[in-house]
Amino acid sequence: MSFPRVARVAVDVPLAHLDRLFDYEIPEALVADAVVGARVKVPFSGQLRDGWLIELADESELDSLAKLRKVVSPEPIAVPRVNELIRAVADHYAGTWWDVARLAIPPRHATTEKAPQREWPAPKPLESATVLPSYPEGATLLDALREGRSPRVMWQAAAVNDGPGDLLGGVIEACDATLASGRSVVVVFPTVREVNRALTRFRAVFGHGAVASLAAELGRSARYRAYLAAARGEARIIVGTRSAVFAPVHDLGLVVIVDDGHDGYAEPRAPHPHARAVAILRASRENAALLIAGHARSTDAQALVERGWLRELALSPGDSRRVSTPVRAVSEVDRDRDPTAARLRIPSVAFRFLRDHLAKGPVLVQVPMVGFSASLSCARCGNLARCPKCEGPMREKTRGMPECALCGFRPSRWTCPHCHTSGLRTPLAGAARTAEELARAFPGVLAVNSSADRIRDEVPDQAAIVVATPGAEPEAAGGYAGALILDADVTLARADLRAAEEAVRRWSNAAALARGPREGGSVLIVGTDTQPAIQAMVRSDLAGFVARELADRADAGLVPATKLARIVGEPDAVNDFLDNDDWEGIEILGPTEVGPERWAALLRAPVDRGRELTRRVKAAAAIRSARKERGMLSITVDPESLEDR
Repeated sequence: MSFPRVARVAVDVPLAHLDRLFDYEIPEALVADAVVGARVKVPFSGQLRDGWLIELADESELDSLAKLRKVVSPEPIAVPRVNELIRAVADHYAGTWWDVARLAIPPRHATTEKAPQREWPAPKPLESATVLPSYPEGATLLDALREGRSPRVMWQAAAVNDGPGDLLGGVIEACDATLASGRSVVVVFPTVREVNRALTRFRAVFGHGAVASLAAELGRSARYRAYLAAARGEARIIVGTRSAVFAPVHDLGLVVIVDDGHDGYAEPRAPHPHARAVAILRASRENAALLIAGHARSTDAQALVERGWLRELALSPGDSRRVSTPVRAVSEVDRDRDPTAARLRIPSVAFRFLRDHLAKGPVLVQVPMVGFSASLSCARCGNLARCPKCEGPMREKTRGMPECALCGFRPSRWTCPHCHTSGLRTPLAGAARTAEELARAFPGVLAVNSSADRIRDEVPDQAAIVVATPGAEPEAAGGYAGALILDADVTLARADLRAAEEAVRRWSNAAALARGPREGGSVLIVGTDTQPAIQAMVRSDLAGFVARELADRADAGLVPATKLARIVGEPDAVNDFLDNDDWEGIEILGPTEVGPERWAALLRAPVDRGRELTRRVKAAAAIRSARKERGMLSITVDPESLEDR
């Protein structure tokens, strides 16, 4: 019996122009272990490097081949479906195969790999589904999943603590329907805190031993054990953070992305893939269903709905208002007339809101996250400070020196076009101080601060003021009696092009923790009640709001309405990169100085020419690599933000 004697290997080299497979001769002693997907060691440029055996062949186009040096592990990990997904993601983001492979495949843990794997029991079926069937076509979605079909759906859950607002319950129902068809599911959450919450319910429903968790925070051994269980076809339910979207389960039937607008899905390491985009690529390639679920929706999801690629599953604004926690808004105009309100940084209406709802149970007080770069506003009239050149939001990068968050322009003197003064101010807020002030205002009431490194998982069902930053809200048994959202204008004034979209996402998630209208729950937002984002919350018309945001992004030529690539680095490196292509048909913005010895350029093209833009960016990067052009440079395709984090 003859065996293939040529191994085609993806070699761990960081150079873009070497992003391809290399042929190696397989020594006779390694033939048995040299299987597709194995980890190997190969000689390359005088060094012994890591590699993945991607293909086997009987012959090579080359006359002389170096020999495969070692099979580190014969465990078939980088099998064709894994390799093809990594390749697709690398091409989509103008990156290299190895950069994506590092994100997709966890480091090997030899002891775990050699140890006997435990048996993974079959998941127990769910007794009944009640959440998704309460939505138009929700029952149809479940039927399609049970029948082995692959619908693509954007589900916007009502913002209420239970019933149609049970986001996790609806996700579990979709998973159960998919499992009934004999297929596997992958569910992705933005943070490990949310993964841990979800695991409790998933294991209660499907059985403790039937659900595998995949997150770096769980430890190297546990992470690799779950990955092996998926690769070997033993685990059918994978729940994890953003890297779990690559989990190599067999017979993938459904990928779920929960709360897709969360910035935790944006990978900080090159080539910066977003879990939502990876899920879309994977669902398309493997003919799997896709469910993007959340209490709000991103402009990216809205763009897919408007193109007809995703089906919408949501209540109408009228139906949503009937079942969701009611939302009101109040401005801060009465602070000057109310000394107590002024001292507490809240209007008297909000003070009464706290007093009334504390009689029914715990009240959530959400304050803006500490540490973001707030936009500047006019100190006199309060209007948002805009760049004189491009109308982007102005921020204070260096004390006393405003600059544009979009183009980096630094005016010598900024003047307000509304009142013609030059004074600027930055509003700030803090969770700890707010908790202390409210504790003094309500003596005898438990005050809890959940923020930074003091995040709480749950609070008792009693009168309590729970001050939390977005994403750090504890769960309350039975839901919060009310939710008070402070400093809404500060959240909207973030120096970020997605500030309004992100604000609605944060507020919706807070509202979803409060009791419904029948239990007397309500939400009060303190901010300018004429702001479109606040009005969208009051009217329960988040779809209309995000549609308008998407239209505004199209007018401004921003993602997702336009394909963008952001090039950032040292001035010479950016200019040399731009010289590697004529960029005909591609719009170039910049280069512009964005920091000390840091310049940025934007390459922009219509969505229908997105693949061409990415291909040319990758080709220019390969030329830079081959020429050994100097200087630090980073490339981000479809950047979530146009400022450095």
